[in-house]
Amino acid sequence: MEHKQSLVHSREDLYFILSILVSVSVYIALLFSIIGIFFIVFITLFSLIIHAIMLGQIRRNAIRISEEQFSEVYESVKLLCSEMKLEKVPDIYVMESGGLLNAFATRFFGKSMVVLYSDIFDLIETGNEDVVKYVIAHELAHIKRRHITTQMVILPAMWVPFLGEAYLRSCEYTSDRYAAYYTNSFEAAKNGLTILAIGKKLYNRVNHDAYLKQIQDESGFFIWLSEKVSTHPHLPKRIQEVALFMNEEFPYYRERKRRVVIGIISLSLAFLIFVVGTYISIDKIVNSSLWSDFVLGVEGSTPLMDAAYEADISRVEELIQNGEDVNARDSDDSTALHWAVYGSGYYYEDDIETDAGAKSVETASILLEAGADINAQDVYGSTPIVSAVNFENVELVKLLLEYGADPLIQDENGMSALDYAEDYQNEELLKLLNQP
Repeated sequence: MEHKQSLVHSREDLYFILSILVSVSVYIALLFSIIGIFFIVFITLFSLIIHAIMLGQIRRNAIRISEEQFSEVYESVKLLCSEMKLEKVPDIYVMESGGLLNAFATRFFGKSMVVLYSDIFDLIETGNEDVVKYVIAHELAHIKRRHITTQMVILPAMWVPFLGEAYLRSCEYTSDRYAAYYTNSFEAAKNGLTILAIGKKLYNRVNHDAYLKQIQDESGFFIWLSEKVSTHPHLPKRIQEVALFMNEEFPYYRERKRRVVIGIISLSLAFLIFVVGTYISIDKIVNSSLWSDFVLGVEGSTPLMDAAYEADISRVEELIQNGEDVNARDSDDSTALHWAVYGSGYYYEDDIETDAGAKSVETASILLEAGADINAQDVYGSTPIVSAVNFENVELVKLLLEYGADPLIQDENGMSALDYAEDYQNEELLKLLNQP
């Protein structure tokens, strides 16, 4: 069993270190928050419960390999565990899979398990015990390297695009090496991986030279990306990696990186064009009356109303200078002054730390200086000062009062600005509105 390379794939330790750094950073950040601690505990417990339920089904319904059940396979597993220096022989289960070809290693409250799908295990009936042995050795390698436990520790890194998948792919390469080394059979490794590609009936008719050549021929950005978002390397690459590890005389092919680079550049440019185009489109919509109609559910807004709502002072002044009617009304009979008040309600509450609230007050002042009707009522009977009181915007109420707003005009509900202030129990507003 000569080999020139380490059993552990060169990238596994690198991706593990990166994953640890990311995960520790996330854990530390979450620990500073009670919600974060709760989140960690909840996710951990939820994952454990779901996992335990699934494994409970397997442990009861699947066939457990033992000295009394498929004893020859069990003895083979014991020997592998001894050679791998595993302290305990994990429980081996075989379960019906509906034709799926797979196997996996896992842990159940500190107890290691290997689960074989029946269509893999059936190979012992066709004289392919070496392939089954390879598959089992691959899963034992995951246990030997503590890959399952590690995944729980570095769970936050698993959520980072590409990083978690890269670590898991390196673990698969490592397990392939372990399995090939301890079974001392490249043929079993090659056949086992080929079966995953085409099934257990035709795998021995595959031209492996042609299959591995697909690494080179079937290349491009999306093929490259399909592997980067996968937890398993592409099968031809796995076969090729095992061949290199076992020093087999086997064809070696590389991906055509040029196609990948061209694809990345093309996709990046397309994404940039999409982002810029989307920004320009949104900007045009937001700065048009269509946006106002959509947001406020009204029609017939004028550019001056839109500018007043956004507290765009320079635009408001420009439109007034160009002869825009300050008392034009939309479908709700609201004027530009109403719209300035509506905008002040949004900015005053959500952007209080900026000067947006002050800009809305200045916008209203410009409209009033240009002759805006201070007591104009909309279809609901609301005057600008009624709306300002409803937003509890003290500065704007003060401005409107200075320009002669009547706080006693009632809306369709029979409520005046003073009534609303009393309803809100806003002492500052009541003091302003009750001044003679």
